[in-house]
Amino acid sequence: MRKTSVTRPDQDGPSYHVIDITPATAKRWLRQNTHNRNLRDRVVNSYAADMRDGNWVEDGQAIKFARGDIALFDNPYLTGGPLLDGQHRLSAIVAANVTIRMLVVTGLPASTQDTMDTGAKRVLADALKLRGESHCVVLAAALVRVHQWQKGHRKNLRGAGTAKPTHRQLLALLEDHPELRRSVEIADRVRKSMRISGGTAALCHWLFTNIDSSDCAFFFARLADGAGLMTDDPIYALRRALHNFAADRSNPDESVVTAVVIKGWNAYRDGRSVQLLSYRPGGSRPEPYPEPK
Repeated sequence: MRKTSVTRPDQDGPSYHVIDITPATAKRWLRQNTHNRNLRDRVVNSYAADMRDGNWVEDGQAIKFARGDIALFDNPYLTGGPLLDGQHRLSAIVAANVTIRMLVVTGLPASTQDTMDTGAKRVLADALKLRGESHCVVLAAALVRVHQWQKGHRKNLRGAGTAKPTHRQLLALLEDHPELRRSVEIADRVRKSMRISGGTAALCHWLFTNIDSSDCAFFFARLADGAGLMTDDPIYALRRALHNFAADRSNPDESVVTAVVIKGWNAYRDGRSVQLLSYRPGGSRPEPYPEPK
């Protein structure tokens, strides 16, 4: 890690410093967080996870302070007023208990806070597109669902709330599992002929192809075209179930749809005849979540 760089500020404008921010320094600076939006725990937890895992990237985003004469660091030139931007990153440093190097800007007019964080947030699909990936929207959805599956979050495959994975975690997942690109390609074709989300189809294709690639290829081909299926074929029953889900205005939970796809796959693998596919997650006799086999 490079040494902290603190220079004499420009008295007539903002000054810029590269600081190794320790948890103690972060706590000290957070005491100046007197005029900011509400702290979002999910964001703090997400940042802290990347910091602990060594996935935090120094991307030029700065911790920003208004003009002021409060000492911020053991240097007579580094002083500031209220914290304008960076409360989530500083809180994550404290939570992760790590030292992170960041750019720090001091001497800003307090009014500049009005222009901070007003741009469009860059989503994972944007990052994938910049990397030259194909089917970026479906690939992003698939990465979230595979991550959640690996973590055991069967009822939260979309990564809602505190279980939401970070972009760095998902990009690392793609590096570890490049075969996901093929599953996404197949899923993108299937979703155009069947009413199923690309993320769900990609997750299931990835799970099934790791069990038996030949069976998976046949299963998804017939799921897409329905060619030659008898009415008691589990793939036929699955096509009908997906049609019913698509017509249901209550918008069935994705974990339920995924469970039905898995049950259809398991019946196909077992060679069983099936007339109806369903999954009961609650009530007096809830079903255990199916595992593909």
